[in-house]
Amino acid sequence: MNRFAFIVASMAVATYAAPLTWEQLIESVKTDPVFVASQKRSEAASSSSPLKLWDNVEFRYKLDGFSFAKHDFELRIKPKAFGSGSADKEYYEAQKNYQNARLSVDLSYGLYERYDRAIRYVIRQKLAMLNQQLYQVNQDRIEVLHLKAGASTFNTQELIAAIEEESALRAELMSDSAALRDAELKMKSWVPDFDGVDLDSAFMPTMDELSTSLGGGFAIDEHAPLIMKAKSKMASEQANAKQDLAKNRDFISHIGIGYSMEIESLLEKYKELEPADVYGTGSYADYKDDFEKKTGCTGVFGCTGTASILVPDVDNRKTADKFFVNLAVKLPFFDSNNGSAVKNQVAQLDAESDYLDAVRQVNQKVGRLSEEIVALVAQWKVQKEFVQKVNAGSIFEDFAKSAGSDPLLLLRARESALESDIKAVKLEADIFDRYLMLLDYAGVFANPSVQNHLREGLK
Repeated sequence: MNRFAFIVASMAVATYAAPLTWEQLIESVKTDPVFVASQKRSEAASSSSPLKLWDNVEFRYKLDGFSFAKHDFELRIKPKAFGSGSADKEYYEAQKNYQNARLSVDLSYGLYERYDRAIRYVIRQKLAMLNQQLYQVNQDRIEVLHLKAGASTFNTQELIAAIEEESALRAELMSDSAALRDAELKMKSWVPDFDGVDLDSAFMPTMDELSTSLGGGFAIDEHAPLIMKAKSKMASEQANAKQDLAKNRDFISHIGIGYSMEIESLLEKYKELEPADVYGTGSYADYKDDFEKKTGCTGVFGCTGTASILVPDVDNRKTADKFFVNLAVKLPFFDSNNGSAVKNQVAQLDAESDYLDAVRQVNQKVGRLSEEIVALVAQWKVQKEFVQKVNAGSIFEDFAKSAGSDPLLLLRARESALESDIKAVKLEADIFDRYLMLLDYAGVFANPSVQNHLREGLK
């Protein structure tokens, strides 16, 4: 048992101690709260909506008099307006496509954010290493200047400038450390359990690959998420306008069928009774006392008066006559909806205009980003060429011939190479910043089956 517990604990430590990789970071987008909520919304919109032939059904009840003898029950249906069924179906389909497009956009944004943070981390590591080397070069310069103190060639201003530069470089190193720590904390919010970061720069395309791929321009099709979102939104708004137009064609307001029930034990009515109705074998002999009180009669002889008396009633209707039908029809020539067709047309044209505007903006941004990336890569090559010359030693030799035994010029050459390298790395940051936006607009991030979206954009 103890051995088994030790093995489990070792496995847990090994799992926790694994460094963060590109694959783990990309996979973490599936648990992003924004993406999960968007996925649920898309699934809800994809569920088929029931096709109904009516807008609503209501049950009505009417009590005819507080004697509780007569009751009317009615089932009333409001039919759907003419053409509203097809308009509703078109709207639900457009909504499904719109939510799917939103899902792709949210996936793209989640991956964009992760790639952006990871690339910034990798580039900041490069800058930290170069700043550390630049700091060491400056330290060597200070040491050389201290050794030359008192010599005729000693320049106090150079020493002061080097000391001031030391403070600036130390602050830059602290900034690098803080930026790397903040980036790790942000990535831990996506992948909580990792020890260290192993983001290989080989995962990223080279500047030459970007230049070759984007040199001929970058085209996107209508299946890009942002364009699909704008297109499905246009279809949704147009379908909604058709729904509004169809609602004005509800010529039949409602159709109802009901049943009128009478409870005979509670039925009573006022009846004009005559002497023959209450005397002898009259049908209402039980009401003789009430009749005599109202007429003053004491018998059938000599009584010619009549009296209105409340007596029992019977429901002598046929069963078919107890049912009734209720129908309400609108008169379209007398309503105020004659301008609905014009409003519908304007709404559809507005939706189409918004879609075309979105397509134009996306294409403009993609074209501008492609041009900027190519221009920045050209600047990057200039900086790297200078660094390569310095590293190859040719510039060192030129400085050595001019400097003789003075190492300050050699340190300056090394410093100049490092500064050019730093400029090149900062250009890389600007290039990848634009490249990620380009991939986002083009919809490369919307493909969940791709393992390396950065290189997928080169195809």
